[in-house]
Amino acid sequence: MNIEITSRIQDLSPALREYAVQRLSGVERLGEEFHKSEVIFSAEREELVCEVILHRHRGEPFVAQERAREGRAAVDGVAAKLEKQFRRFKKKRTQLHHRPKGQD
Repeated sequence: MNIEITSRIQDLSPALREYAVQRLSGVERLGEEFHKSEVIFSAEREELVCEVILHRHRGEPFVAQERAREGRAAVDGVAAKLEKQFRRFKKKRTQLHHRPKGQD
């Protein structure tokens, strides 16, 4: 997966960039390959905002945003939100195709 990191703040540490790449590369283990992912870091008030957009080969992208005082907490929060979204999407998709016959 191609991970593109954009920072709208001046002093984003390389360690946080590497942590974001490492944490988000584990999202593919859920069973779908993504074409591209965008990680956008910005600051609002005294919090760091981390937004992630996962572009799928087909269909709508998965988007999540998390605010936290620390960068790692924001990355962890956004990764957890994406995993939850993806599990919900997968569950909905499998239930649609595995309905018992005779039900509409």
